[in-house]
Order: sequence, then structure tokens, then C-alpha cells
Amino acid sequence: MIKEVAFVAIAVSDAERARKFYQETLELKPGATAMGGAWVEYDLGETTIGVGCHPSWQPSRDGTTVAFEVDDIDATIAILKERGVQFDMDKLETPVCWMAQFRDPDGNKLVVHKRK
Repeated sequence: MIKEVAFVAIAVSDAERARKFYQETLELKPGATAMGGAWVEYDLGETTIGVGCHPSWQPSRDGTTVAFEVDDIDATIAILKERGVQFDMDKLETPVCWMAQFRDPDGNKLVVHKRK
């Protein structure tokens, strides 16, 4: 029945501010755009992250969380902190990974993640 994730959608309130954050702060490369630039897709391996701004779709601090896999979690955390990102969950170790949580400008939860 369900065989894969087609995309993960992140609702934002300001398309330009979101584009700057995702492209400059997180260094994601934009792919397809729609709705006059209010929807931008970022392809990361097999997964697409869709960031969009629409009046009927509002961001939520309790909404979807996207975990971005990184090569060096400590270096990534340091770079993001240099860029003004504040973490609301410091680096945490689990039996299978390390992760740290932060938020985009709309309060959507994001995680940097490193598998062991």
C-alpha cells in the first residue's frame, strides 16, 4: 500500500524569509517552485522537503519535525549557532544516533541528526 515518503511539507508564514533561512542558513538547494515562489521544494536524496506559504495552511510549533542527516553533527551545530540558530534541545545521544533540535523562523521543529 504505502511504499515511500513522497515529500515532507513545512508550512511557513513568509515565503521570502523561509527561502533565506532554508537556502542560506541551512544551505539547501532549491528545486521546483510553484504558486509564484510561495512553494519551494528541496530534494535531499530520496526525500523532498516542500516549504510553502498559503493562507489556509499555517505553521505550528507542534507540527511536523524534519530530521536532516549530517556528516559531522558537532560541526553542523557550531555552524548553525554562528548563523544565529538557537537550539531548544541540545545534542542528545540515543542508542542509534545523536540529534539536536532547533526551529525555523516560524517555529517549525527541525533536527540535525547523525546515525552511529
